[in-house]
Amino acid sequence: MSGLIEQTKETKKELDKLGPTMCMAKWLWTSIHLTNGLTNSCFLCPVHKIDPKAIRIDPSQLHNTPEKKEQRRMMKAGERPDGCSYCWNIEDMGEDYLSDRHYRSAEPWALDGWDEVVNNPSDIDIIPRYVEINFNHACNLACSYCSPHLSSKWTEDIERHGSYPTITPHNSIDHFKREGHWPILNREYNPYVEAFWKWWPELYPKLKEFRMTGGEPLMDKNTIKVLDYVLEHPRPDLQMAVTTNASVPDKNWEKFINPVSTIMSEHKLKWFRLYVSLDTWGKQAEYIRDGLDFNKAMNNVHDFLDKVPEDGFVIFIVTFNILSLPNVKKLLENVLELQAKYNGRSGYNKVFFDTPMLRFPQWQSLQLAPESFWHYADDCLEWMNENQYDKETLIGFKNHQIDRFRRSVDWMKQDMDKKILEESKENFYRFFSEYDKRRGINFLETFPEFTDFWNECREYYDRNR
Repeated sequence: MSGLIEQTKETKKELDKLGPTMCMAKWLWTSIHLTNGLTNSCFLCPVHKIDPKAIRIDPSQLHNTPEKKEQRRMMKAGERPDGCSYCWNIEDMGEDYLSDRHYRSAEPWALDGWDEVVNNPSDIDIIPRYVEINFNHACNLACSYCSPHLSSKWTEDIERHGSYPTITPHNSIDHFKREGHWPILNREYNPYVEAFWKWWPELYPKLKEFRMTGGEPLMDKNTIKVLDYVLEHPRPDLQMAVTTNASVPDKNWEKFINPVSTIMSEHKLKWFRLYVSLDTWGKQAEYIRDGLDFNKAMNNVHDFLDKVPEDGFVIFIVTFNILSLPNVKKLLENVLELQAKYNGRSGYNKVFFDTPMLRFPQWQSLQLAPESFWHYADDCLEWMNENQYDKETLIGFKNHQIDRFRRSVDWMKQDMDKKILEESKENFYRFFSEYDKRRGINFLETFPEFTDFWNECREYYDRNR
């Protein structure tokens, strides 16, 4: 059993002593979408609105919202907040299943603030140790499962053509504006970005991990502002990360890679992680993430690994969905090839991956996969078990990575409600037919493996037209 799984199981025991629903992320992790003033306590929970008046008085209210404080109260009382259903669903699959609640609470940033959480009431204002920031929605991609509030390319699509003709119209401008999710444009005044930079001098010294997401953070000036700040204010105990499609214009890549190389060469940070969003291999990856140049992304991965010293790491984020299945193994084979090239050279494990499951939109979920597709995941899981991590060569898959992949496979095979399944199949055809038309691409040319499934989904559409 890997050290991480052992540590996570020990953390689960400690959490259980505090209460059956405790999660350190509710206090010590924050994801903040400055582009539209939304926040959640981890990427698995629904977002909610930040009060723009409160942050003028106290910018820490970007994190310490009344909604989070109520959820903290519930956790200390042993209750389950509805917004944390992702973890509850995993845990309800059986005693042996570890959820993200357990994994996250076992990480060093969580352990750093553990006593502060335990020894204070639930309504305290706390400085998070793990902060994930989205400065704006500027992005050069319009990924199939993304939305206008996270991608300027999606905004252009919806403003030009309107919402997608799924059973309930998808990515409707009216919906995002009604829910308060519509992004603040870069040229407009943004009180949330202003509050962040006011909070930054207080936040920065206590941070353990800081991650910039998007949109596409390599297209945002605030990302470079953060890197410049680190150059002037080193934090050798701080871990920093960027989540990117790694397929940006060359000028944006150079503005990013040069300061990061300097920062890490001069040991101004503890670690720097490059999270690269790729969901499968080649042309199929480009279809899922429309606008992606797969070869450019892989070339930039090599550039990062060549230029950033041993404390720079690449983690492929595979948002595991039904379209990932035919070629996800090719992507993981490439992970081993990269490990063989770079781990031996540095003596460090520099290349990792993670497989978070896509839950929404439902028509792209793994659970929609017909049983005839299960072999893709089963074969990949068997192959991963045959290529477990070797401490001598530093190549292979660690037990916790295999466990997380297995968890996704098990979830895929669970029965879906019949009505939801039929609606999701109809929506699959409705969405991707329109996606092809708007983007000038062709689903069946890219995914010939899906021909029978596509025809089945079209039958549901024809039946209900």
